This record gives sequence, C-alpha cells and structure tokens, in this order.
Amino acid sequence: MRNIFTVIIALFLFFPSVSFAETKEIISEGTYNMGDGETPSVAESRALLQAKRIAVEQAGTYVESYTKVKNLQLTEDEIKVLSSGLMEVEILDKKRTIAGEGFHFWVKIKAIVNLDKTEEMAKRVKERAVVEDYKKIQEAYDKSQKDIEELKKQLAQAKGEKERKQVEAKITDKERLFQANEWYDNGYDHVLNKKYDDAIEAFTSVIALNPNFTKAYGIRGVVYMIKGQHDRAIEDLNKAITLNPNLAEAYFTRGFVYADKGQHNRAIEDYNKAIALDPNDADAYSNRGDAYALSENMGRAISDLQKACDMGNESGCKALQKVLRNI
Repeated sequence: MRNIFTVIIALFLFFPSVSFAETKEIISEGTYNMGDGETPSVAESRALLQAKRIAVEQAGTYVESYTKVKNLQLTEDEIKVLSSGLMEVEILDKKRTIAGEGFHFWVKIKAIVNLDKTEEMAKRVKERAVVEDYKKIQEAYDKSQKDIEELKKQLAQAKGEKERKQVEAKITDKERLFQANEWYDNGYDHVLNKKYDDAIEAFTSVIALNPNFTKAYGIRGVVYMIKGQHDRAIEDLNKAITLNPNLAEAYFTRGFVYADKGQHNRAIEDYNKAIALDPNDADAYSNRGDAYALSENMGRAISDLQKACDMGNESGCKALQKVLRNI
C-alpha cells in the first residue's frame, strides 16, 4: 500500500505542473455562533470552514461533469479531494453580530475552481493515500465541532469558578488543535498545488500549535527533500519517528532522502525498517533494490526488484530489466 509521503514524492518526480485559465466561480456563505470560552478568531475560522465545505460540494458538481467528459472515472471521495485541491478561496465579506450572550459570525467567500488543472491533479487524487488523508482531516473537523458543542454545554452547567476554568481550559485546547488541523489542511492543499514554500510555512504553523502532530513533521520533511534541503528533511523525519517509531512511511521517506544524498547503506537500513513494519510496500522493495544495485550487491538488488515487480510495481520492473542487462 502506498503511503501519503510516497505519493507526495511521486507527485514531485512524475507529474509536471501545468496551469491554463478555464475556471468556475462559486459564492458561498458560512456561519457560526460563538459561545463562552471561545475566541473570535477561531469562531470566524469555523464559519469560514462551513463556507468552504459548501463551496466544495458545489464545486463537485462542476468537477464531476468535467471529469466525465474527460473520462477520468473518479469516485465520489476522489471528486471531493479534487474539488478542494482545485479551489482558491477569497473572503468577500464577513460580519460579527451579537447573538444572545455571544457572537454570531458570518463569512461570504468566492471560490475559484481552475478546471484546466483537473487532469493533472486527478492523477494525484487517484492515490488511495491522498483520499484517506483528506477524509481523516474532515473527520478531525467533525470531531472538533462535536467536542466544542459538548464543552459549551458543560460550561453552561458548570458549578463554581474552578469547574468553569477547567472547562474553559479544555475549550482553549480544542481550539488550538482545530487551528493546527486547519493549517495542516492548508498545507496539504499547497502540496497538491506544488506551492512548497507555502506548504512549509503551513506545516510549521501546525507544529507550533501541536508539537506532537507526527504527519506534519513527516510531510514537511518530504517538502524539504523536494527543495533539496536534505538535512532539514532528515531532522523532521527523525522527529516523526521519535513520535511514532512504528511509522513505516517515515522510515521509507528518510531512506529516500539518504539515497538522494548517496548514503546507500543508511538508506538500506531505513528501507529494512519500513519493510519490517509494512511488508506489502512495493515501493520500499523497489527503492531498496535500487540502493543495493548502487552498492553493487546485485544478488539482493535482483531479489528486491523482482519482488517489487511481482507486486505490480512498474519502477521495480524497469529497474530489474536495467540491472539484468548490465550484468
């Protein structure tokens, strides 16, 4: 199974960036009622999130029609990811009004959907890891909303200042995690659009808000690698592995970075760990086979590349043919 770090590497290596001018414009609105203990900036972000989600649903109609014409055969989930990735959002207007003892936030946005990038980006969202990661982001948003609503009820029923402060502290923590997820979502869209500097900035904001956000370190590490900043990439991947020693994709990606640095033995060590954690990762076998070939261990190279090829890995098959020709 391909992991999200592998997918991002593949996007960089194989899919060139193309942009023309065919666009669709969508106007949508979002609202949110802020309660006690919440902060205005996060309440406004929740209203903005609602507007974006409505825009994604509307954009999906355009995108689905376009993909059918182009015979791209995308699933409903892939359409959602694609629609989100194709959108550029501009806030047109926003208002804050008093509602009971709190504030009511209203946001109006314009979402520009660049359909001319559809075919290029469709190749990316066809990867299962991309769809799975997008769904996890949306699930985190939904959980955050449910948790906040429950905490609002608890705050209204709190007895005494001590209990009230305890609930308010929980609300503050939930808001911080919401903001971290929001930045992660932004960074993810930047990666899909190959805006790597913006992606690094977004993932850095994630980490500032939630230092234990493992995937933020991992994906920022991939982006650093793409930009040729190998030491920073390794530093981030080391941190991801420290946070989750069983994260196969972090070992895989660090192996990729070491290989890019010409440190093939260290790359092999990381691919060993990635394969031990995920024996079905054909990319890891293919990459380890390449590393063995560059280390002139042709027996192991052939074994790994044959394994990758048997698992349907195209890169492994091509590398195997090359090794066999050169023996």
